[in-house]
Amino acid sequence: MKLIKLLWIGVFLQTLAFGQINISEIRQHLQKSLSTHIKGQNKAIVQALYENSGGYPLWLGDQNKQKRNALIKALKDPLFNYKDKAFDQPSIARLYYMLDNNTIADSQKAHVYARLDLMLTNSFVRLVRFIVQGDVDWALVQKKLAALQNSDDIHAVWEMETKPFPDTEELYSAVRDGNIYAYLSSLLPMERRYLKLVKLLKAYRVMEKFPEIPYTQEPRKMGNRKNQNIEEIKKLLQLIGDYPKHAPINKTFDNALKQAVISYQKRYNLKANGEIDRVTNYYLNQSVSTHIQSIITNLDKTKLHPKTFENEYAEVNIPDFKLRYYKNDRLILSMGAVVGRIDRPTPIFSDTIAYMVLNPTWTLTDNLIKRDLIPMLKENPSYLVENNIKTYSGNSEVNVTYDMIARYKDHQEPVPYRFVQQPGPSNALGRVKFMFPNKYSVYLHDTDNKSLLSRRYRIYSSGCVRLQEPLALMYRLLTHTKERYTEEKIEEIFASNTPTTIKLDSSIPVHMTYFTVFVEDGIAYFKNDIYLYDQIISESIIGQSKPTFTLPSKRLISIKQNTQGVSN
Repeated sequence: MKLIKLLWIGVFLQTLAFGQINISEIRQHLQKSLSTHIKGQNKAIVQALYENSGGYPLWLGDQNKQKRNALIKALKDPLFNYKDKAFDQPSIARLYYMLDNNTIADSQKAHVYARLDLMLTNSFVRLVRFIVQGDVDWALVQKKLAALQNSDDIHAVWEMETKPFPDTEELYSAVRDGNIYAYLSSLLPMERRYLKLVKLLKAYRVMEKFPEIPYTQEPRKMGNRKNQNIEEIKKLLQLIGDYPKHAPINKTFDNALKQAVISYQKRYNLKANGEIDRVTNYYLNQSVSTHIQSIITNLDKTKLHPKTFENEYAEVNIPDFKLRYYKNDRLILSMGAVVGRIDRPTPIFSDTIAYMVLNPTWTLTDNLIKRDLIPMLKENPSYLVENNIKTYSGNSEVNVTYDMIARYKDHQEPVPYRFVQQPGPSNALGRVKFMFPNKYSVYLHDTDNKSLLSRRYRIYSSGCVRLQEPLALMYRLLTHTKERYTEEKIEEIFASNTPTTIKLDSSIPVHMTYFTVFVEDGIAYFKNDIYLYDQIISESIIGQSKPTFTLPSKRLISIKQNTQGVSN
């Protein structure tokens, strides 16, 4: 490696030309500026780059023109700098202007050349840091999430691990070899998703201002003679891609507009009826800038994830209420999901599915006993019997009443009984659960209440994820077992009503994610920020953050949404 460095420096010295300026003089100014002009977390990295180059300039000289231009282009490129951050670009441009127009005294040129080279290097390092780590204060985000426990009794969990700065040797190799774009592209997080979001961001940044759509007493729909502002609505839906590009812009609420409205409603998780009611009208009036901010926040979130997930994995996107299963970058399964209530949010983390349980029992957690079961027993003393829940003290079955456990409701002392719902039609876990043992007691499972999956906002669990088509996922995972399970064998197990564990030969990764904006099959989807995590993130940008977060008194989704009875 050292030999390669020395050979490269030799080539650099043979080709570098600054007129009458002595290269050693530029080098001296570089060393001096390194100690006086560079501060903060990037200083050591910038110094290491110049140590690798033997203290010589990294960007100047005719032979470095191509990589220098590549860097300047990259600093402006939304692919890497989607927030259009300055990264010293105005100062770099000013120094270039001064040098090109010969407005600098000869005695100062060596200093200016050194300053320019150092500024380019520092900007490169800052750009790399932004690509890899971003500018969100994730520690502040975690602090705000934790504070929700005390302020609103919301246990919000998001396992975040910011990435370290890339290896300095690789950074230097990219500069030395001039592979600026290739190197920066190699750092992009969640590359496939990221690229789609950047493309979407570019499209919204060049859009004209959205027209304001006035509210009306009655919904706008086909056949309604009182329809108003139809031309403006068609223009808006055409602008964002729902109304056909060459369809007529007129005052008629025709079938083409109805289908465009349905397309829009599906993208925003609205009631897809083709009518513009007050809710749809509200969403239509969201500004271009609001959409841009949403896209940017979701780009920020990609930095918490790797460049790619595994070759085969399941992903639950919480705000989309969906599980998707991928293999070799191809979508294999997609199904609806019920996630945690907004006062009991599903934790965001990654794990691996190790086994499945058919005909599962359900053991209530201490938290659910205190928050849900005790109040329910007070209201309905027969609740345990009606829901096939047995109670144990140690290994002995006992009959527990409300009076026996009422005192534990508001105390930290755990309830000294186990409450276990037996397998059967009323079991909250349904016919199968998918286990990835974790400290949150969260897993994927079937449900005894399928009607919840038809709701617009599927936020009815206490943290676990209920699936629309659990058997489809089960059969997918059965391909990872040593034993062969036929449909007849599975039906035999179900008919037995006996809990049966099926271990996977190879564990399958499962990722709980939180993306409110994404592109699928070329269509952009914007989902509601159900847990307000996007808002917390957008208010936690380094240099312009709000120190605390307070839940608004009014939300688009009521915090009281819940199902009857005890839910997992």
